[in-house]
This record gives sequence, structure tokens and C-alpha cells, in this order.
Amino acid sequence: MIEVTGAEGTAEFRTAQKIARAFEAYWPGIASTPASEDHVKIAANRKLSNYKVSDIDIVIAARLGGSRYIVPKAALRDHDGKRVSGTKIRVRSFVAAVEVKDQDAAGLDIGAANVDAKYREGWKSATAQNDAQKYALLNYFRDVTGKEPWIYRCLALEGIYELPKDRGRVMPEAATVASNFDASSLLVAMIAENTVGKIGKEYAISSGEPDLIEQVLACGIFKSVTPSALDRRKMDRIAARPEEARQLAVLLGEERVHLRGEGGTGKTVLLAQAAHEAFKAQGKRSLILTYNHALAADIQRLLALMNVPSSSDNGGVDVRTVMSFSYAWLSRLGCIKGDEDLEFQQYETRCQEALKFFDEGALSDEDIQSAKRADPEQLDYDAILVDEAQDWPQSEADLVSRLYGGERIAIADGMSQLVRGRATNWKASVQGRSLEGHRSLDECLRMKANLGTFANAVAERAGLNWHVIPSTMAAGGRVIIRTSPLEELLDVHDTLSERARSAGNEPVDFLYCVPPSSVRKSGNRMVSALGDSFRSRGLGVWDGTDNLIRRDFPRATRDHRIIQYESCRGLEGWFVVLDRLDEFWELKHQEFMALGPPEGQLDDPARWGRSRAWNWTMIPLTRPIDTLFITLRDMESTASKLLLSVAETMPDFVDVG
Repeated sequence: MIEVTGAEGTAEFRTAQKIARAFEAYWPGIASTPASEDHVKIAANRKLSNYKVSDIDIVIAARLGGSRYIVPKAALRDHDGKRVSGTKIRVRSFVAAVEVKDQDAAGLDIGAANVDAKYREGWKSATAQNDAQKYALLNYFRDVTGKEPWIYRCLALEGIYELPKDRGRVMPEAATVASNFDASSLLVAMIAENTVGKIGKEYAISSGEPDLIEQVLACGIFKSVTPSALDRRKMDRIAARPEEARQLAVLLGEERVHLRGEGGTGKTVLLAQAAHEAFKAQGKRSLILTYNHALAADIQRLLALMNVPSSSDNGGVDVRTVMSFSYAWLSRLGCIKGDEDLEFQQYETRCQEALKFFDEGALSDEDIQSAKRADPEQLDYDAILVDEAQDWPQSEADLVSRLYGGERIAIADGMSQLVRGRATNWKASVQGRSLEGHRSLDECLRMKANLGTFANAVAERAGLNWHVIPSTMAAGGRVIIRTSPLEELLDVHDTLSERARSAGNEPVDFLYCVPPSSVRKSGNRMVSALGDSFRSRGLGVWDGTDNLIRRDFPRATRDHRIIQYESCRGLEGWFVVLDRLDEFWELKHQEFMALGPPEGQLDDPARWGRSRAWNWTMIPLTRPIDTLFITLRDMESTASKLLLSVAETMPDFVDVG
């Protein structure tokens, strides 16, 4: 069986189909054999979330039974250095990353071991790009399966009919094919970088034991990501080309863009709209940076559905977590060892040290440009878009400003969503620059009007300087508060979720926030009690309480998204469940009381601790679009009393039971 998935009409999908035809031509009948005998998956236009490389043109995984052999014409060598040519090689399994290039001969510089491709901004190594994809794919499969399959790689140069020769030798000597490839030449190119081994008495190609390859074939990267109704609305919003986004797109990378607003006012969406417009209209490449792995995965899911590239080739939109991005720079600049794992405090110190190196002349602008040329996929962007910019460590913000220039940085400022301490100062890097890109957002665009009204009332009762204008475009919205844990309210939950589904929403459009007490360790993974409960009932689950799960986005619309409260910033759901919200408030209250007010700040510590806990609690309270379902653990707790007192004033749309 051969399965081909991807975005139809793209060059990558056409090559994926061509590879499938090549296998069928070489091994007649393989396309229709049972999966138990032969199983080949070819996936085009794949996206990875939270890895150094986001885009992989084609991923292939195959597990072949029976007598599937190739007879290479090119000279290969075995582990002993013996030439292998004209000898049958058994194909048991293989996993590969394929990079597709459409440039013609004038746009390629082909050497014995490298292929450079020409783009509008200059020449770049397609070989290095493909090699980076290979290792990103290896890391992905290792995270998902816990094991490391052998990953092959290959460049498919579709713009030339055959590879050139130098003194009779085909160039490059490995991992590259021209458009005239067949199954044998493709596989030979993949294995030519390495020696050929034996399994038993015969030469064989294998990426791992059969059980490992089965796990690889079952990985989410091979699943077609289909949009839900809410996904489509989000995609339409990003691609809508509103006038404000078009104005900001022109400024991205040229002048500071600064968006200020409370939760739910559309900061992240407007940044994404501007980045998408900058790509479509001007070919710019933007990077969205966030601390939240779950949010990075959520944005990556939308980009995958919209088939927006992130590669340095022709522009696009990339998404990374802040620390992984900064680690890449610190490593490239020689400030840390490549495999050094730093605690957060040490990480801040290394950022400060890097800035000191620039100040003292040990590092220069030429070092920055050299790093971008050496690793354009990770480091070369036209614009940097910073989510929750108010919460960055100052040294980290200063370092990114030094590396790219303050004018290239667009920031979304969550104002009272500050959860770490003092607000970050981003102004120093753009002193005297234009304020044309500054926007203040005050209307709630995410939540229906009633939900905005409820959030305002909670903030007022808690004594916060927090307010949004309830939506004038989306009336309605409801709040349900129950005084039992969610596990005891599954009947109520099922009724609400069914109502949401009847309105055209899918489980992936729901969002569940749980406190740490409902998460346990199982082996080397974390699992939530709610996830266990859902799975026992045959429901799909994307359990983002686990770090590795959170690195990838949910690829099935039937998956219910579950996260800890700490990971909810920037996310949204049609139907949002906040399980034991009072318990979360109490945890935050204890955390801030132990920390105490910042030095020099004149404030009553008790009042400050309550205020900080409520500031944090406003973040999950502003995640829903239509329905907010809150469960409480202790009716006598501070948070429960406040929420219930607010609920009493709004009986028309707040249901307490």
C-alpha cells in the first residue's frame, strides 16, 4: 500500500506523487498490496512545531515485506570498504526527508558534495538545508517514539533532467537526484552518503526494527490536518487582508510595530494577519516568538492548514519558542556549548554576557551577518514578532534587539497580563523612531459580549486596572459554574460539548485547562486525569500537559485539547473548561506571596499577592469564544467567593449549580 498526502497543486505534492509512481513502476503492484505486507507513506508539505526546522517538503516512511530489492548501477561501498555494484540489496524499510528544488541549471551551483540554489537574496546551500531537515525529523521521531530511526535524505532537483558529470563522475556523488529519477536511483542516492550493511547474509536497507518503523508510520506527521469550522474562521481572519493589517505589513521589518491590549483584544491575530500579508504582498519572512509551546503549536497548526511556508527560500511565517531561538543564537555566537542545558537564571546571565561581548568589541555586526549567512533557516528573518512582549527578561529583549535592530521587532504587549515581574523595556532600541506602527486595542474580539462583561466584572471586583469593551459584533455567550470537579460532571459536559458540535464545532475547538494536581507522571511522560477519563470513553485527546505532546500540534479534529493553566496564554476555544479554577488561583496567590512585591514598590504585600493572582486568573478567563465552563473545588475559598458573588449579579447568562 502506498499513501500520498499533502497540499494538492504544490510542487512538493507533485513530486510526492511522482515518487509513488516510481515505486509502483519498479515494484508492480506495491501500491495495492495490503498494508500488512508493504506500507509506504509519502507526506508532502509537512510542518513541525518547536523544532529548529519547521518545513519539510516530503517525508517518506516505508516498511516492505516480501522480495523488494534494488540493484544499484552506481558504485556503493559496504562497511568493509568493498564496492557494491550490480548486487541485489534488500529494501526492508527506510525513513527519509526529501527537499524539492525547482530551479533550472542557471539557478543551481552543483559540486561534488554540495548544491547551492539561487534566490532573490543570494545563493544558499540546499544540501545544508536538507541536512538540517534530516536532523529535525530525527529529533521529532525520537521525541514521539522514544527511539531513533535511521533517517536518510535526498535533494530532488526537478528543474534539471539529469545530474551533471565531472570527468565521468556524477555530481553530487550522493543524496541528490534529477527529475529523471526512478525508485532505484532515488534509494541509491539516499544510501550513498553511508556504507551499505548486511542483515544476515544479504545487503539490506533498513531504518530500524519493524516495531519502530510501525511506530514511525503511526506518527502524526503523516496525518492530513483537516480544518474545523473554528479553524476556518481563524484562517479567514488571518487571510482577510484588513486595512490595518496591510498598513502594519508595510512597516514590519522597517519600523517598530507595537500592539497594546488586554487578553482577547486580538493582538496575536493582528500580528499574524500582518505577517501573512507581508509574506503574500512583499515576500517577507517573519518569525513569531512566544514562551508558550502550546501557543506555538496552535499557530503552527493554522500555518499548516493555510499552507504558509516558513523557509528562508521565498519568505513566509515561522513560529519558535523564545528560548530555543535565543539558544540557537548563543550557540552560534560561541557563548554556550551546543549541548549546554541552562537553568533559566543561567540563561539570563548568558544573554547578559553576549551583550557585554558586543559592547567590548569581542563580537561585532559582521559576526551577526556571518551567523545569518551560515544558518539562514534558523536565524535570517526580515521581521521578528514578539508575543507577550511585556514579560521578557530585559537581557533577552536587549539581545534580540541587538541582533536584529529595534525597528525590525514588532511587539504585542499584554499590559496587565504581566506574570513574571517588572514590564520589559523595548523602547530603548527605537528611541526617536516613528510611532506610526503603534496601536491600542480595547474592544474584545475573541469573546462574545456576555463573556467580556463577565470578565470586566471579575476584574472590577478583584480591584484590577483591567477593562475591555465587550464585543459589538458578537452578542451572547454564556458562563456555567459548577461546584464539583469535572470528572463528576461528565453528563453536563457532554450536553455542552454536543451543543457546541451541533453549532459546527469539533473537539479540537474545545480547550480544557487543569491544575497541576490533576497531572501525574507515567513512565517518562506526563498525563492528565481528564485525558485518562476521556481516553477511557473512546474520545480523542491531545494531552498538552506533557512537554513532548505540546511540541507538536493536534492533527485530528476529534482531539480534545488539554493543557495546564500555565500554558493557556494566547490560546482560545469555542467551549473552554477551567477545571478547579479556585485551586489555580490559590497556587498563584501562594507563589506571589512567597515572592513578595518587587524591591522599592510601595504596596501592601497581601493586597499585592491577591492582585497578582487575579491578574494571572484573567488570562484563562479570557480564552473562550462562546461558552465558559468553570468548576470550583472549595466554595469557601477566596476565588470561589468572588466568582460566585459576580455570578449572582448576572443570572441571565451565568448558570450556577
